[in-house]
Amino acid sequence: MASNDPMIAPVGAQNGTTVVIQPSALPPEQPKQPGKFARIFGAVLGGAVNMVAPGVGGLLGGLFGRGGVDFTNMQAMLEQQQWMAMQMLAIQQRVQTQTQEFTTVSNLLKARHDGEMSAIHNFKS
Repeated sequence: MASNDPMIAPVGAQNGTTVVIQPSALPPEQPKQPGKFARIFGAVLGGAVNMVAPGVGGLLGGLFGRGGVDFTNMQAMLEQQQWMAMQMLAIQQRVQTQTQEFTTVSNLLKARHDGEMSAIHNFKS
């Protein structure tokens, strides 16, 4: 059921069953830009969250600072977060290796010391 009411029917010429929409003469609406406080709050929030969870701060800062999530940078942020997580795992592995090496050397030196002290005690007796 086609309606000829201009308030209900789309603007344009009706051509049988096909509706042809003509372009508007008005400029496209620009998205509302956040205020100065929102931009500053977003930057501070992003920096604070980045200290706790790297990569997430940029996402939250963008959400509050620009009034929406910037999906174009999300992939780059995820890749950066993955790279930083891999770096952290490599650092943890190096620390664990150093701890094992230190424990081994410490145990060897303790065994040597105990052996020397045992010889001294036996010599005194």
